[in-house]
Amino acid sequence: MPDLPHDIDPDVHTALRELMQDDYPLLIETFRKDSQKRLAQLRLSLHAQDWDDFRQTAHSFKGSCGNMGALALQQACEEAERAGSTANPQAAQASYEKVQHSFERIVPLLGL
Repeated sequence: MPDLPHDIDPDVHTALRELMQDDYPLLIETFRKDSQKRLAQLRLSLHAQDWDDFRQTAHSFKGSCGNMGALALQQACEEAERAGSTANPQAAQASYEKVQHSFERIVPLLGL
């Protein structure tokens, strides 16, 4: 079984705090709002079985998570992207739930 990624990469957040300084809280809030929109879009795509949109949304969300150092969430989005590529409803549902759960775990870590 592969090692599970840490939820948050502390080095990324240290660098972001230094770079953004007083705007760091705004960055975190923007990430939170964007994440909620992407989660909603994933849910809609899943229910509509629009696998291309599901894949594209997961791919875009994965990039955002990578930029924020949200490692476990990034990995969950990668799984969702694969599920969308294969149009597998069971895998898509499971990956969506993993994305949602991973997001809920990082919210308190980011102070959201």
